[in-house]
Amino acid sequence: MSDDQEVIESDSAPPSAAPLRNKLVLTLAAALTPVLLLSAFKAYIDASDVRESQAQNLVIVAGAAIDGVNQSLQQAELLLSLYEPRLSAGECSGVYNELIEYIPSLTNVVAFDEKSDVICAAVGSPKLSRENQVLHDRLRSGGDSFARSDAFFGSASEEWLFALNKRVENETGEFTGINTFALGAVDLANLVRTGYLPESVSLAIADETGRVFGDTPITSIPEEWIEAVNETRDAQLFRADETDVSTVDVALRPVGDSNIYAVIARPSYGLWNDLFVRPATSFGLPLLAFAVTLLSAWLAIDGLVLRWISRLTRTVRIYGAGRYQFKAGNSFSDAPSEIRSLARAMEVMAQDIDHRDRDLKEAIATRDAAVKEIHHRVKNNLQIVTSFLNLQGRQLKDPQAKEAISATRHRIDALAIVHQTLYQNERLESVDMRPFLTGLLNHLSDALGMTESGINLVQTYDDIQRDADDAIPMALFIVEAVTNAMKYAFEEDGGEVAVNLTADSETVTLEIRDTGLGYEVKDGSSGLGSKLMVAFARQLSAEFTTEAKPGQGCSHRLVMDL
Repeated sequence: MSDDQEVIESDSAPPSAAPLRNKLVLTLAAALTPVLLLSAFKAYIDASDVRESQAQNLVIVAGAAIDGVNQSLQQAELLLSLYEPRLSAGECSGVYNELIEYIPSLTNVVAFDEKSDVICAAVGSPKLSRENQVLHDRLRSGGDSFARSDAFFGSASEEWLFALNKRVENETGEFTGINTFALGAVDLANLVRTGYLPESVSLAIADETGRVFGDTPITSIPEEWIEAVNETRDAQLFRADETDVSTVDVALRPVGDSNIYAVIARPSYGLWNDLFVRPATSFGLPLLAFAVTLLSAWLAIDGLVLRWISRLTRTVRIYGAGRYQFKAGNSFSDAPSEIRSLARAMEVMAQDIDHRDRDLKEAIATRDAAVKEIHHRVKNNLQIVTSFLNLQGRQLKDPQAKEAISATRHRIDALAIVHQTLYQNERLESVDMRPFLTGLLNHLSDALGMTESGINLVQTYDDIQRDADDAIPMALFIVEAVTNAMKYAFEEDGGEVAVNLTADSETVTLEIRDTGLGYEVKDGSSGLGSKLMVAFARQLSAEFTTEAKPGQGCSHRLVMDL
């Protein structure tokens, strides 16, 4: 396996693959969300149905459970009417002994006169409580024939009782007294039974004050529950959260039209029951399917898409590095057909690019060879011109003419060096300034005889690339500046000429400085060399400055854009 194939076989997805996967999964999640919302609504409906079913179940139990209490109260009312003559005659004990077998909750029989004084009592000497005094006053006024009291603590029996009171009248309808059956609250609560009692259900009774009697985890009934039941006179379901057995469901139902209530209590369903399981099934299973679907989509996207996109990305990088001979199709044999087709198309594209690349390289090589040949021939022709000028200069007798021929020869030599550097450089469009200027100045130093004249040439260049179109005017500028320094700046004791080329972040600076005699700088110098330097500076779009003082040398500076 090649190095390129080893790179492709690496399955680690690039960081940029995550957003695509996330977007696809989020899109799928958005598409499935309505199903999840419908499932949540269905779970809410199921929970409501289960809750309603629980309420109906407890209400049914309440209805069945109060039959015993209802029958006992109705029987007591009937017997209280039947035994009215005997009670008015003071036979409380006899009536009590006869009825205790039929009314197990009966704890006392008492007869009162019209002033609520005790005529007779089967057990002890009962005292009328404040609550019962209110009932007596109501019966005395003639509003009702029967009145049931809330639970009170009997002084004679020393237990909690309910009093069933009946108004007694004479033949003319005048009030003559009150007969009372005292019913034990605990015994009466024992009558709250049903043939079928669901598991964990407890039964009890309560009075209108909320006091509870019987086997139940509820110790008292809140006043608002009593008020709610009295408004409807029907069973209602409540929930008690502060009990010894956590949360308890309580069904409260009035016993007939009395102020006694049946209390049916059951611990609220725990986690694993219909109240949880049915809604959980309605919502949990779709939620599980939702999660499994997203996980499957995540894995599928990773395995079927992102894995191959990662390989395609690395394949593109290989081709981008110029390795067009790599066979991408071999690494995508197991990929989906669409990915495999794309990989093969990329392989064909890379081969086409390789063919065009080779053709372009051959064309560029041919062009570069032709251009280099042109530069070479131009350089040779310039050397021929230099030779002609040398021959012509030898025939001249006038020193000024010889000097003009020599200056011209130096300028032509500079052009020849530029063309020589261009055809020797691999890149024709740019010139490496360090070797270019070094060759130019070494040649110029030999031609001007700087060493023989005691002139030290110092060269300092940064690594700078400049366009070939800038190299010629820069070379000619240097030739003019150095030639002028050799002609006018030094006496017999010699000196130094320094050429510096530096660059910063924005500009390139070329400086030619000498330690010669110096002079006073005047505007509009008329010398040919000065005029040429100004022209070359304009051609380079450079800022040209000259600094010189008598006895302190001279400095020419060009500042150009980088």
